[in-house]
Amino acid sequence: MSNKNIIKLEKINFFGFHGVNKDEIKNGQNFVLDIVIHYEAIQKTDNLDDFIDYIDLYDLVKCSFEEKRFNLLESLISKILKDIKEKYKTVFYIKINIRKPSIAIDDNKDFINIEAEYKK
Repeated sequence: MSNKNIIKLEKINFFGFHGVNKDEIKNGQNFVLDIVIHYEAIQKTDNLDDFIDYIDLYDLVKCSFEEKRFNLLESLISKILKDIKEKYKTVFYIKINIRKPSIAIDDNKDFINIEAEYKK
C-alpha cells in the first residue's frame, strides 16, 4: 500500500547573483522560493528513512541554487527540478515558484514570479 505525501517549503530566502542585469550580477539580490513536492511513501511508519526529510530537501535546494550563476530564472528552476527528481525517485509532482522581491519597475515592486511544474 502506498500513500501520497506532500512537502511544502515556503518563503525560502536565498541571496544570489542570478539575472542578466549588470547590477544583479555584480551586487546580487534576494530571492524567495516556494516549493511543493508530492511523493509516494511505501508505508506509514514513524521512521524518517521511509519519507523525504524536509531538511535534506532544503539542503538540496540550497545547493542547487548556489552551485552556479544563471542568467534566467527558468534555467535555475530547471536545475532545481532536475536535482530533486534525481535524488528522490518517489517524487511524482513538483511546483517551484521563484520571486525577485527587490525588482521595481515604475511603481511596481515584488511582482516578478517565475513558476514551473513537473508531473510524472
